[in-house]
Amino acid sequence: MHGCVLAVVALAVFAAGLWIRLQAPAVDDVGLQLAGSARAAHTVVGVRTADFRTALTTDFVLIGAYTVSTVLALWLSGRTIAVRMRHRCLVVYGIGGVVAACVCAVTEKLLLLHGLSGTDWPFAWAAGFATVKWLLLVVTVPVAAVVVAIVLKRAAFYGCAQRRYTREHACHRTCTCENKRRGDTTDSGPERPDVVAPWPVMEWGRRRWPGTARGDPPRSREARWENGSRVPPGREQGGLGFCVSGGGIRSACVTLGALQALRPQLRKARYLVSVSGGGYTTGALQLALAGKSRWCAEGRYRAGTDDVFMPGTPEEDHTRRHSKYVAEGTGQWLVAIGAVLRGLLASLGLLTSTLLVLGLALSWGYHLVPLADPTRLPGFRGPALWAVLALLCCAAVCWFLWLVSLFLARQFLSSALKKAFLTFVVAGLLLAIVVVVFPALEWGMARIWTLHAPATAASGGAVGLLTYVTVLVSTTWRRIETAEHAVESARRSSLVRAMPVLAKYLLVWAVLIVMAAASLLVLGGAIHGGRKWPAAVQIGLPVVLGVVALSLDQTWTSLHPFYRARLATAFAVRRKADPDGEQLAVPYEFDEPTPLACYGRRHPGFPQVVFAAAANLSGDDRTPPGRHAVSFTLSYDYVGGPDVGYARTDVLWNRTRPVIRKDLTVESAVAVSGAAFASAMGRQARAFQTLFALSNARLGTWLPNPGVLGALWDKRADWGLPPMPGIRRLPYLLREVSGRYPMDDRMLLVTDGGHYENLGLVELLRHGVTTAVCVDASGGSGAFAPALGEAIALAREELGVEIRIAREDWQKLVPGSAPPLTSQQTQPSPPGLPAPPNPLAALDLRLSADTVVEGEIVYPRALVDERGRALGTRGRLIVARATLTADMPYALLAYAQANQEFPHDGTSDQWFDSRRFDAYQALGHWIGERVAALLPVESSAPRSRLRWCCKSGRRAAGPDA
Repeated sequence: MHGCVLAVVALAVFAAGLWIRLQAPAVDDVGLQLAGSARAAHTVVGVRTADFRTALTTDFVLIGAYTVSTVLALWLSGRTIAVRMRHRCLVVYGIGGVVAACVCAVTEKLLLLHGLSGTDWPFAWAAGFATVKWLLLVVTVPVAAVVVAIVLKRAAFYGCAQRRYTREHACHRTCTCENKRRGDTTDSGPERPDVVAPWPVMEWGRRRWPGTARGDPPRSREARWENGSRVPPGREQGGLGFCVSGGGIRSACVTLGALQALRPQLRKARYLVSVSGGGYTTGALQLALAGKSRWCAEGRYRAGTDDVFMPGTPEEDHTRRHSKYVAEGTGQWLVAIGAVLRGLLASLGLLTSTLLVLGLALSWGYHLVPLADPTRLPGFRGPALWAVLALLCCAAVCWFLWLVSLFLARQFLSSALKKAFLTFVVAGLLLAIVVVVFPALEWGMARIWTLHAPATAASGGAVGLLTYVTVLVSTTWRRIETAEHAVESARRSSLVRAMPVLAKYLLVWAVLIVMAAASLLVLGGAIHGGRKWPAAVQIGLPVVLGVVALSLDQTWTSLHPFYRARLATAFAVRRKADPDGEQLAVPYEFDEPTPLACYGRRHPGFPQVVFAAAANLSGDDRTPPGRHAVSFTLSYDYVGGPDVGYARTDVLWNRTRPVIRKDLTVESAVAVSGAAFASAMGRQARAFQTLFALSNARLGTWLPNPGVLGALWDKRADWGLPPMPGIRRLPYLLREVSGRYPMDDRMLLVTDGGHYENLGLVELLRHGVTTAVCVDASGGSGAFAPALGEAIALAREELGVEIRIAREDWQKLVPGSAPPLTSQQTQPSPPGLPAPPNPLAALDLRLSADTVVEGEIVYPRALVDERGRALGTRGRLIVARATLTADMPYALLAYAQANQEFPHDGTSDQWFDSRRFDAYQALGHWIGERVAALLPVESSAPRSRLRWCCKSGRRAAGPDA
């Protein structure tokens, strides 16, 4: 209530000052402010000197009114809606800017009143102060107006939000009771918290959150490792765990074969962590089990069969037939091309419309407040330039004093001088942009437009767009990795081998430069001619942009929905019997929701599936060194990670809007975990990320940040807290273009788990398993597996977990370590003739001594099981690498000899035919059998557990499935 009163008071004060000013004589006071000389001022004033004096005197009332109202609005935002540290800094800077604008305005009025008596020099000084004043007002007054609107909106909807929270909480309790009545004991036990705060726990908005500023004291490594090992409640340590790597359809095929061979061992496992392509298969298994596990008509639970996706099953046959899931056939290719072009046009259209609206506003601004004269070259007046130089000189003085304070070790003075230096630099640059850059753009476009070359501009735009699309396609072309490997394998100079990569970078930078130049031209053209556009265009363009920006979800204009739908066509199936008794694999309906909390639940005889993704964050305060992402997992019980917190999946589903809720399904979790192409790609070059953002070639999505949900979901939360967005609007696209991902934002950009770690091994070790099985199909044809080395280093750095693999063991994975298939000469050569080439020599260099190695896991502290018993600090690691060995079946070796890239086809190649699908699946089955030999199934009878009998409706003891 107090906030509403203050907002209304701010509006009333400003309205009163404006009304008093309108009662004064109507004069061209803006022209007088920027006259710059007595001669120009005399031209503006004429014979109305008395009227100008009256207007200038009345302006003091308006200055006081907008100063008080703006300061009051900004102070109100600091007390209500500015809950984050950077927002509070902006509030302080905003209030300082308003006060500075008030000082400049008062000084300018006094100089003008003195200049009207016949003096020349006050007009030049007044023009300089007026230039700074208008810049500060343009920056601060609109922000204050937006603040007042936000305060009034939140106050109006606060009661509705409280009622909605009560209704959703009651619905959640009802659903929980209903599940317990039906016998669903998956979530039995103590009530799980809705939100698990990130480490270290801090109050969001009141202090730096999550609190790892460079000025904070460093944490001990033991505390850092313990905090990094935190998992959601209910996930016990110990037991067997599997992780399957990323790698697109290649990894999906290998994972399918490996898990088929390991199905008996998989029944005993506690966790199954999947990344990217490995998630294709694990998600398919999860959905197939969910499709077989149905609720009886009597409301009782019926367990499904455990043979889904086994060899010869309908599910396996369906996936094999749809392994070209992206597009197969003319019709699907047209749909895929249409989806890409739709996203490209949507992104470019929104960004171009934003530039046009900005140019239109600047065009009218320069007309009403002529900070620069567009008829003169270079387009600015002398006093405005002197104001820019004055600000930069003040910055230089502050910088010098800052160095002196550092030398004298005056910390408080040093901090204040540093802030003053940055303030003057930013103000000088902004003023230079307003009075130099934008007028120069307008002048340049005016000269270009006078050449009467609209046709040339249109043709240039078409050529630029064609070049842009060409480079985008060539950058993501599915065979480019094959071409690069072919060049690298040739015995040429390092420069020649680097040409494909160098050419890609040059093409991307060329397109970005062309796009930047085109954007400047569009902005300059709008500044030059925007005021002369038809009234319908000037009104309709901002209105249409506002409606689209407020109602269009940016994730749904990207390629994420298309990618998710195409994956679902190949992997999202359930078994169904036709009237003839034949069992078929039926795809899920296109619009059928598959909530992660329900369809992703743990089934009897199957481990808990954890989809490993990555949450992108700006800066390096929270992310591991060298990365710009942290772990983000999605499972039926919780979503999130130790660095951003965890949110309960079912509660998050109930408390989010339908648009965002569609990204909390099993199908979406699979797609997000495999969102390799995105505007944030971990360690990938920033140029590529910007290109993907501009082209809308984005596979990731924005999901709620668990770290802020605790404050937003609290029914006692302050009404000034921002609500969770119901739609991801235009600002989220602009964040992807600019690469800004604040760690305390309400939404996080979640992308491919490989942007954090591509094996899922670190996430599996975070859960503290005593036996970890890693299926590595991550690709890479070098001597060493880079993904395994990165996972070992990251586990040591983030968790304090050491992985030890003996040298004689890891050398077995190196291609060429196996004995040759034959001798160097297949048959004696005739006397005097060279020996015939060995047809298997090339294959010998690709053979490894083994596909499976064992290692030791050493945890920094003892593991504890669900009963509190210590399990020790040692564990067992089994790594199964997708590589060739001499004892493989004949069909695999024959396929390998005919296909030089097997088993390391590029991840960008997602078009597998049935033969290549079978080859990778057979490879996965082969390495799975080798792992199964190291994990014998216990012969003892399985544990009994209580289950619901469908016939009697009573609990009965039965073995695990």
